Amino acid sequence: MNSEFPIYLPLRPAALPLAQRVATWIEWAGQPVRLSLCRELPLHSVQGVALGDFANAAAWQSAGGILLDPLDWSRLAEYLCRHWFLTAMPRTRFGVTPVDAPLPGEIWSGGGDGMALDLAPPEWALLRWAESRGWQLATAESCTAGGIAARIAALPGSSAVLRQGFVVYSNAAKEEMLGVAGKTLQVHGAVSEEVVGEMLDGALRHADLAIAVSGIAGPGGAVPGKPVGTVCLGWASRNQRELRTLCFAGDRWAVQYAAGSVAIGGLLGLLTESEHPKIGLYESLG
Repeated sequence: MNSEFPIYLPLRPAALPLAQRVATWIEWAGQPVRLSLCRELPLHSVQGVALGDFANAAAWQSAGGILLDPLDWSRLAEYLCRHWFLTAMPRTRFGVTPVDAPLPGEIWSGGGDGMALDLAPPEWALLRWAESRGWQLATAESCTAGGIAARIAALPGSSAVLRQGFVVYSNAAKEEMLGVAGKTLQVHGAVSEEVVGEMLDGALRHADLAIAVSGIAGPGGAVPGKPVGTVCLGWASRNQRELRTLCFAGDRWAVQYAAGSVAIGGLLGLLTESEHPKIGLYESLG
């Protein structure tokens, strides 16, 4: 068996999802991968790829190491295409996370509809789509607590698209900031499609596009009929919307990240399908 190919990451959790996507690509090419978090790169053994900023990055590159910018997906994809050829490009579908999925919220498969692995992660693709049309996004987040907005804001050019994000963790905040009706909260509960629909309405008063999320990330908080991992999600433009209730596997972070991936991917799918109803997501973005 081939030895593991190392991918080095700085000690920041935000770097992990992109690294998992890169690792998925390389593993599909038949090469086992090892993800390593570190403060400094191992100059005694310059091999593998480093993603992100490191104090000794210049020395790593001088010694022949490969340093790639995790905010430049086009260069990352170019590197992967050149060094890790795939005869068939896996696609990702956004949905409930199986226990063995390589990335929460994104299910890789060998074919079918979905976004091909060589295309940018969902937040990159959404940013590109919205920026090209001059559309702005507002997020209304409860259990993800601003995580979705942060994923958009991490990208260069996000200021043209991300107008604002509402973190409405409490019921009072949902009422005060987004106009969710107290009766809706009382009758249906905060984790409900009815509440998320009203959160979408509140966010859409400020932007062209909206994402809304409310759920039970765990480890506690379960109620009858709503186990840990239950998340109600909504995404919308000014003339169409979609609401879903899903139950995600994993710990608190996995549930939050999966919910964000599904919401971003769902909005992207809604927009591209409305513009090209007979064309799949991959073709419409290619």
